[in-house]
Amino acid sequence: MVTRVGIVVDRVRSDERLLFETVEKLGGELVVIDSKTHKFSLTKPNDIEADIVIMRCVGTLKGLYITFVLENQGLEVINPYLIAENCFDKVKTSVLLAKNGLPTPKTVVGFDVKSAFQIAEEMGYPVIFKPVIGSWARMVAKVNDPQAAKTLLEHLSLLGNAFHKIYYIQEYIPKPDRDIRSIVIGDEVIPIYRVIQTESEWRTNTALGGRAEPCPLTPEIEELSLKAAEAVGGGVLGVDLIENGDQLMVLEINHSTEFKNVQKVTGVNIAGKIIQYAINKVRK
Repeated sequence: MVTRVGIVVDRVRSDERLLFETVEKLGGELVVIDSKTHKFSLTKPNDIEADIVIMRCVGTLKGLYITFVLENQGLEVINPYLIAENCFDKVKTSVLLAKNGLPTPKTVVGFDVKSAFQIAEEMGYPVIFKPVIGSWARMVAKVNDPQAAKTLLEHLSLLGNAFHKIYYIQEYIPKPDRDIRSIVIGDEVIPIYRVIQTESEWRTNTALGGRAEPCPLTPEIEELSLKAAEAVGGGVLGVDLIENGDQLMVLEINHSTEFKNVQKVTGVNIAGKIIQYAINKVRK
């Protein structure tokens, strides 16, 4: 039986091209669903002819809504709505990591400018301000002193997006010039290092110029990556780990992770593993 694998996109990047190319190589049938042109009816039966769907929208909220609609019309989606919801909101992710006893930086959330400033003062500078929703380290700020905190909070309070008025503040971990991105696919873990390339940049994201390098899969990396994935529901995820001295900590979890750099650096066919994971779910 040929498995029809639907892939929902709003932009076709290198990652999506790799997935497209892999479906037929593994004996599946590719069904591309362009979220910019497809009309998702909320009152009529689903009209997508696929056995399973992989959500690859860059737009987080767009992908979340489409996942909810398709699931409730009977389609299985990777990753499911509940898992995506647990990951896309950093507040929910942090709560679940702490609830499951996983090591993660001290994090406090405030809902008012005054309380947010007090949180930063009590936590001690530098502190990290992050938007509760976002990727590629956009709007993530390292705040070094009270004046910088006041200025940032003033700017955030004037932004129109309500999410920017939820102040997610995290302790600064003096990591080495790298962090670890683990791709988790079911019960398999494939890690890389993301290494800072410039003295003026403290963030490791490859979108900001960080370089992907090989990282050995140690028992600690494997165990922590799998436990972090399990805390949000499992599936196909990108788990970000940070080295705090001799301890590994979990920073974030991405439910629609980019993987091209991991595939390039490790030589592991990540796209093939994702498609096979989807096909296996249909054939169970």
